[in-house]
Amino acid sequence: MNIRDMHGLDEVRRRFLDGHSLPADLLPPAVASSWERSRKAGLSPWDKRLSGRWRAHELSSSDSRLAACAQPELDRLWGIFGGQDWALFCVNLEGVIVYAKHASQPDTVDSLKVGKRVNEVDIGTTAPSCTLHEQQPFIVCGGMHYLKEFENFFCVSVPVFGVRGELVGAIDITGIGQRNATAVLEQLKIASMAIESRLYSGLVDCQIVALQFDARLIGTPFQGLVAFDQNGRFCAANKVAKKILGIDASAPVESSLDWDSFFERGPQSIVVNSPSLIALNDGSSVYAQSLSLPGGAQPAARLRHTSPGVGHDPALNQQFNMASKAFAASIPVILQGETGTGKEVFARALHDSLNPGAPFIAINCSAIPENLIESELFGYVEGTFTGARRGGAKGRIEEAHGGTLLLDEIGDMPFNLQTRLLRVLQEREVTRLGSSERHPVDVRVISATHCDIHKLIEEHRFREDLFYRLNGMQVRIPALRQRQDMEDIITKLTQRYQGGAIHPAALELLKNQEWRGNIRQLEQVIRLAVALAGAGLVILPEHFPGLEQPDEKRDEKSLKEFERKKIQDALDANGGNVKATAQQLGVARGTIYRKLKME
Repeated sequence: MNIRDMHGLDEVRRRFLDGHSLPADLLPPAVASSWERSRKAGLSPWDKRLSGRWRAHELSSSDSRLAACAQPELDRLWGIFGGQDWALFCVNLEGVIVYAKHASQPDTVDSLKVGKRVNEVDIGTTAPSCTLHEQQPFIVCGGMHYLKEFENFFCVSVPVFGVRGELVGAIDITGIGQRNATAVLEQLKIASMAIESRLYSGLVDCQIVALQFDARLIGTPFQGLVAFDQNGRFCAANKVAKKILGIDASAPVESSLDWDSFFERGPQSIVVNSPSLIALNDGSSVYAQSLSLPGGAQPAARLRHTSPGVGHDPALNQQFNMASKAFAASIPVILQGETGTGKEVFARALHDSLNPGAPFIAINCSAIPENLIESELFGYVEGTFTGARRGGAKGRIEEAHGGTLLLDEIGDMPFNLQTRLLRVLQEREVTRLGSSERHPVDVRVISATHCDIHKLIEEHRFREDLFYRLNGMQVRIPALRQRQDMEDIITKLTQRYQGGAIHPAALELLKNQEWRGNIRQLEQVIRLAVALAGAGLVILPEHFPGLEQPDEKRDEKSLKEFERKKIQDALDANGGNVKATAQQLGVARGTIYRKLKME
């Protein structure tokens, strides 16, 4: 009998409910076993369990952690596979939904909500119930479902394992209709790996190291992860790490293995936030990157939070860590800073810290002509205006669905478009030019500007209500001259352009500039210096012909002004903290007060 023969299948269901066996080869063995368990639980194939009243199960702290780790991945997948009459959700070991993603409008699957249990005793055979029982991926579609109510449904589920290889839940896509099962299954597997990586946030007093033979895979779901304590004993390792290190996939690693068993050098040799090649004891090498230090693992959603682009300035990294928490909670972030300070780099790092696989769409509001920015943002349908693309086009907001939208130079957005943008952000729907059809959009918003928005509001050039919609959290990006990691930035840029060592006098020259163009200006200056010095050769002061050289005959007044400016910049960078500023500059606190009193 064919599983697609619904009339014949109804007869099979009746006979099965009466105690008869299923026809041979009608269902895969694991699915047939699920039918047996569903019948034993007292379910009838004609029960209606999708809608109606149901008891909400309370989530535990571990459920909440699982939900937090699953959310970014399911949100990303929603942009690929989601739609009306479809749902993406994550369940715990008991089959209770801990996170769910639905269409914005009510549909046939909107009862699949957080707190609802979808185990076999509740709704019979489904992909997630089979996955939880067999600890394997499953595709269950059409008549394979025990309940006739689901015979038009398609669902795919994959298991989620914890840091020690134990099953902790499953993720699933369910809906009416069809999807490319192979593509869905592959994407769910990748999402599951990413969730498992994020679960390392639950480990405490451990150092977490990412491993891969290809450095480009570090920071992706395909990275190996090992966690070990201060004595070098392994606390956990994921499947990828076990494969890299030659550990039996089913073998527990707790306390039985240590760092020295595999690596020639100690873990202190691993660089934080930058992959480095280290030797294994078998003679091969692997790229390793430290993601956290002993004393507490970083939250997994922040495995990439200290981005090379953000740098190592303590004040900036503190702001980044705060902003990443707000961003993960879908709170809009607005970045303010001078031109060239790296606002887009900061925004990209925020995006990558949460969901690097999702779309990141940046639009510069000052770079697009005013007569084009509306169609660029919101899209248009065919025939809207002369020269419109055949078939129309999505706007940048729609392209960012499921990911991040960066509105760069938001202060330059035309006033008449600000009202429409505000409506999109409030209603989470966008209407293309020339159309009345609304398209749901799920985006996290970052805006950036070098302008004083409050002044623009006073001048009636920026809507105050839009500002408050965008200003969930405000981050001030410091100017280059205010950053404590300037030397590190100089070194990284020099390495990027294959320059050699920087002579101390040249380094001091760079550190003493005003850098009105900030990192963007510094980058161009270093590119020129490397070209003049030659790749790999020492960079000297004369290789910076465009910079102001120190004047040995500077009079006392200009010297005092210079000192005062340096102190004020350091004070600003330390948030007005005189003690921290004095420590940074290597002077007494009294010196700070005295220098700032100069006329």
